[in-house]
Amino acid sequence: MTKHASYSRLWTTAVALTLVLGSALLSGQDATTKHGIPKDWSMHHVVFSRPHTAAQQKVLNDPRYLLQQELRAAAAAGPSMPAPPSAAGNDADDAEPDIAPPPGSGQLSRGLTRALVSATGLEAVPPGATNMKRIHKDWSEGLNSSGTSGLGQFPGTFTQTGNNCTAAFPAIADYAVYNTGLAGSGTQATIVAYNKIYASCSGGPAVYFAYNTGAAPIANSIDLSRDGTQMAFITGASGSAANVVILKWANSGGTVSLPASIASVAAASYRTCTAPCYTTVAFGNGGSDTYSSPFYDYHASDDALYVGDDGGKLHKFTGVFFGAPAEAGSPWPVQVSSATTGGALGSPIYDANTSLAFVGDYLLNYASTCEPSATNSNGSCGYLYSVNASGTVVQSHQLDYQYGIVDSPLIDVTTGQVYAFVGADNTTACSSGPCAGVFQFAEAFTGGATGTEAQVGAGYEFMLSGAFDNSYFSTGAGHLYTVGGTGPQNNTLYQIAIASGGALGAVVTGPAVAANYTSGFYAGGLQVTEFYTGTHDYIFLRVLMASTNTSVGQVAGYDVTSGTITTSTGTTGTIATQGGSSGIVVDNSLSIAQNIYYSSLLNATCTTSGTGGCAVQVIQSAP
Repeated sequence: MTKHASYSRLWTTAVALTLVLGSALLSGQDATTKHGIPKDWSMHHVVFSRPHTAAQQKVLNDPRYLLQQELRAAAAAGPSMPAPPSAAGNDADDAEPDIAPPPGSGQLSRGLTRALVSATGLEAVPPGATNMKRIHKDWSEGLNSSGTSGLGQFPGTFTQTGNNCTAAFPAIADYAVYNTGLAGSGTQATIVAYNKIYASCSGGPAVYFAYNTGAAPIANSIDLSRDGTQMAFITGASGSAANVVILKWANSGGTVSLPASIASVAAASYRTCTAPCYTTVAFGNGGSDTYSSPFYDYHASDDALYVGDDGGKLHKFTGVFFGAPAEAGSPWPVQVSSATTGGALGSPIYDANTSLAFVGDYLLNYASTCEPSATNSNGSCGYLYSVNASGTVVQSHQLDYQYGIVDSPLIDVTTGQVYAFVGADNTTACSSGPCAGVFQFAEAFTGGATGTEAQVGAGYEFMLSGAFDNSYFSTGAGHLYTVGGTGPQNNTLYQIAIASGGALGAVVTGPAVAANYTSGFYAGGLQVTEFYTGTHDYIFLRVLMASTNTSVGQVAGYDVTSGTITTSTGTTGTIATQGGSSGIVVDNSLSIAQNIYYSSLLNATCTTSGTGGCAVQVIQSAP
């Protein structure tokens, strides 16, 4: 036996043993709940490539690593999607321009806030196809007028091998949960979850629970507990004091317009309250939170979440799901983005193996001191930061010179590499002058570090995060896909090669996914979500556009199994999702099917019931 083969056998055995022990340990958090897989925004941003060295085996006991392995193994064992059809027979219409402020307008990104999105009349654009898979719309449920999970925000899912359609708490049926982005009242839920979400479930989809958790809306992504019985989120309108809310749900029913009753309790009483119940813990500094979603650390010894605020501070809350929820004391909250920079914080990510949190800052509004001015065309937001347990902040070199780093970075915990997504760098290498780019840093970067950049088209607008392909997850060498071209060019799908060990390689320009700049506007690049079925590797994305008509938008599904991108002229099948979509979550229902979930950004008549913004599920099968 060769040394390489011996190591491979050792690694495989270690992973298998860790999965068994880790699953037992994690499921032990709630012995009454069947073990399942939570999917939320945070699992899109913290990933693990295959460990290749003894040092990298530190990840084998990481709860998020165990979840990722469990999910990808279940996908491989689950039902396969059919091969993507040819472009022939697909709809081939709707080439509309994207929306964003024209150069020199000095305006806040129109794609960044729901109010501005609504004002522009944004519509989704059907992307140019590249080995695209047609996807069949399963259902869409109304969230009421202007209801949406939000641009760049994600719904969540919890899936398992049993109780797929319905179950009484504390047993759990598979469910999909959405924030509505609306102020709560007796006639408006702030959060809603659906069960009976699969085609095989009779009478579905059905409201599993719908609650009003207070007048303040939930504008950002929801974070799920490991066992799916609790969730954490932030409430508070932009500019008002923010709160962390921790919620235990029950199968209470209700509707979006008539939410079920739920008890609000003091934090000290939350641990023993009977579901459904929730508690609210205010940000101690009275800070507001426009875009930052909470990141929960699944290590049971920590039981903590991290979240940023609009004043550039990073908060830590402890005792979240297993103790008495409270904000951590000194050195928290930590001033990350300086007062002179004036940047609001995006969503943080946290690596428990290094005890480091990572976050970027961005231009929130005109009042921010980091806004470009008449005398300085460069903004002063756009830094990547690391924060350790002692509150020490390390600031990179400035990466984005326009709107800043809006989205959370990605981190591969195995290799210790962090990826920041930048809409406008400080080069003059692209048609607009600046380029959009992906910057790579080692976790232990030092102050002023410039990182390594892969440029992805002309830059101007914000750019949200990309996704790795299955080859990268399984071997450590593969590709990162992202939507670039945030300046005067069409939004375009780019492929960035990543060698074993993490070094960035060649950038391949893929197909245009939106007709950008046709009417003089630019478009921000939206998130990419990856899912491996065991036979096919797919990425899913959406785009924004400006339109005066009501043309139907689509989700784009690209087959990247071969590791290549081949341009085609076809488009996907029609899915009515006005204004584009929120972030996309792909569940794994194991024995049923794999499905994708998102919400629309603008109002429509939803296909199953209701109007307004729509909570959407589409099943990955040919129509």
